[in-house]
Amino acid sequence: MLKTIILLTDTVQQQPPLANLLREHNRDLAFCSALRAADLGAIEADVLSEARLVSFAADVAVSEKFLLQLGYGAYKFYAAPVQFPGLPPAPDERDDDPRCYSVIAQSMTIWPDFKKIVGLETVTIPDGSAAAERERLVFSRLAHLFWQMSGMIAGEAADLPGIIESSESQRPTLAMMN
Repeated sequence: MLKTIILLTDTVQQQPPLANLLREHNRDLAFCSALRAADLGAIEADVLSEARLVSFAADVAVSEKFLLQLGYGAYKFYAAPVQFPGLPPAPDERDDDPRCYSVIAQSMTIWPDFKKIVGLETVTIPDGSAAAERERLVFSRLAHLFWQMSGMIAGEAADLPGIIESSESQRPTLAMMN
């Protein structure tokens, strides 16, 4: 049974609103806060088997050992200056001031070929937008994607359904890794 959500965020101020939103869908959830990899390492191993990691706008590497201990998977929410994730950017998208961003919810696995996108929205930045306005627009869309997916994140499903995934949708077995 999913008992704990581990929230990995960029700032401590992001933690309470995200936890409150998830708690609306599952009142029995407990929450662990993390801002750095060291915070993840401090979480007791027995908690991890009934936990899900959710990384929101955080640029923190999560160890393979940690990911393998999670009973309910790990998902990251992030933004990227590309219109179509997984495809090379169009020639006009390679400039320093991109007009299109994708906000993405993606599974985190130790097997790169088995990562899947579970949520996706695109944001087109109006011409002449200042950097602060661009960041605000992208972040608000990322928060909206999290809000839309909060019921699934707080739910019991061990694996969220992918909207874009590799041709192999099953987790590798020991025989596949050898």
